[in-house]
This record gives sequence, structure tokens and C-alpha cells, in this order.
Amino acid sequence: MRIRRTMKPKNGPQSISDILLKDIGINIDELNSAVAAGREFRKVSPSLRFNMTQKEAFMRLLRCYQIEVQSRNRVFQLDQSMVDVLMNISEHMVQPTPKPGLNLCGLQGNGKSTMAKAILRMIRDLNYSGHFKFMGEYFTVDTRSIKATDICTLHKAEDCQSIRNLKQTSILVIDDLGEEPKEVLVYGTPIYPVREVLESRYDSLKFTILTSNLSPKDLPEHYGWRVVDRFKEMFHQVPFKGNSYRG
Repeated sequence: MRIRRTMKPKNGPQSISDILLKDIGINIDELNSAVAAGREFRKVSPSLRFNMTQKEAFMRLLRCYQIEVQSRNRVFQLDQSMVDVLMNISEHMVQPTPKPGLNLCGLQGNGKSTMAKAILRMIRDLNYSGHFKFMGEYFTVDTRSIKATDICTLHKAEDCQSIRNLKQTSILVIDDLGEEPKEVLVYGTPIYPVREVLESRYDSLKFTILTSNLSPKDLPEHYGWRVVDRFKEMFHQVPFKGNSYRG
């Protein structure tokens, strides 16, 4: 929202522009210019995006997904449901400012965890080729994958450094969200490890990928309405509607 000049009534309260100009020497034009520059900065520095065409993103991700499937000694099958998933992810990730997260959700066995691994593989390949660039400088992004149940194990063990790393890692996959206990007791005090990590990554706009069998109606029971509300802002939904590949 652009700040507008307002007419100051005689002997009335000072306008924002008067206060700024008087106190620190900033006028409304300078203020609006700074706000506009901040918006442009956000456009060129999203938490993660693929700087390529959707076609290239689709083909790269397809290749990485196929590699992941075949690395498990399975026969790769490309059906319409998986094409839809690849289209969904590739379209979102080439946007100027994609949401800082993907929620891969659906029934068991239809490729969510494999797709998460494929995305990480693609990011590592792009790291190697010098794809990521900001303000004229090339950089690499670190990645990590962990099961939701293992986050709870780290809290029980009071492994503070590992928990801190989960909050700070550039790209984090949390696999099987919802399989972990809703709370963990540490010295008799209930804590909520996964919720804590998610809230921290939300605050810092760290890119997060979830895989989950939970339906949207199940989320409030596990994480509360506050976290669920943040899910809407943080995660782009990628529904997996295909049948299980496990037979």
C-alpha cells in the first residue's frame, strides 16, 4: 500500500510526512521509493526458484524422478497422475516468487517420498552446474531430508545442534508428516518438535518440502489451527491422486 500525502488541518495533528521530515529528514517520496525497492528485492530473492522455462524444469525433474525410481530396482512407469504432479511442481517452481514450500500429499505408496528425493537430486545437480545466482554471485544451497519421527527422536535426545541445523538448512524435506507422535515428553513437559521446526522455518522463509498421508481435515488435530493457517501461506499443495505403485 502506497502512503499518500494528506492535508494537514490548521492546528491539527501532524501528518506522517511532517513527522518523518522533522525528526529524521525523510519525506514521503523517499519512503515510498524504499518500500517499492523492497518489493523488487523480494522478487529476485525468493527462498527457492528454478530460473528456467517450465519445459526445462519438467524434463529435469522427470529425469531425476526416473533415476530415483530405478535406483530402487523398480520399473519406471509414467502415468497421467504423475505427469500432472510434474506439471504442478514445475509450473510453481519457475514462478517469480513461488511459495517457500511444497506439500506433497496423498495416499500411501504413490510416489511422494520418491518425488521429494527427486527434487533434492535436481537441486544438487543445479548446485553443481552453478545454477543459483543472486546479486551477481553464484551460491549453492544445502539440503537435508529427515523423517518426522526422527525429529522427535532428536528432541528426546536433547540434540540441540541437530535441531538447530534442521531449522537453518536451506532446503529441508520432512518425510511422512503426521506419523510422529503429537507431543513428546521431556522431563515431564510436553513439547511439539515438528511444529517447532515448521514454525521456525516459516519465520525465516526457509524452503521446506513435506510428504504426508494426512488429509487437510486431519491437519488441525495434529498441529493446531495456528500452524495450519501458516501452512496455507507457506506451502504450495501438490496432490498425488494416483494408485499405489507398491502393488
